[in-house]
Amino acid sequence: MSHEHSDAQLIAACQKGQGWAWDALVERYKRLVYSVALRAGLGHEDAADAFQTVFAVLLENLDRLRDPQGLAAWLITTTKRTSWSVRNRRRREVASSDDSFEAGLATSGAPNGQAWDEERWTDRLLVHQALERLGERCKELLWMLYFDRAEPSYDQVSRRMGIPLGSIGPTRARCLQKMRRILQAMGMTS
Repeated sequence: MSHEHSDAQLIAACQKGQGWAWDALVERYKRLVYSVALRAGLGHEDAADAFQTVFAVLLENLDRLRDPQGLAAWLITTTKRTSWSVRNRRRREVASSDDSFEAGLATSGAPNGQAWDEERWTDRLLVHQALERLGERCKELLWMLYFDRAEPSYDQVSRRMGIPLGSIGPTRARCLQKMRRILQAMGMTS
């Protein structure tokens, strides 16, 4: 039955509260979303979490989709971003037991009894110094996306910063490019 309907028709039916249409959308795109999450480097458990998150975001944003025929591309992009966020959250959980970056810099020894890695700490310091040199808007956006322990969703970032949801990615890219130039000027190559 779902093959008979276009994405636009299914989305319109979902917006009218027709559960069969939501089931059809999930069925149509479940393999795509899950495979993108796996290709992004997630394990099966994290890919399943990303899958649930992506479809929850879709459900929240059905009324805001500008181009229902571009749903597959939207799902791919959202899944990549979600997977990236999950992967980074896992890295932070594994890599960081310190409560803050500054506390780690202030200690004379290495955190968790590991051998001191001066280059790693220097790089982290340079990144934070580069963040301080960015304009407030870029600094706030990058902080929320990469450092905020609350890990706000794109929707939360959009509301907090007062920018459209679709502008977050391009704005992030411009901010990262500015930061890359600052780091290069500071002598840190990327």
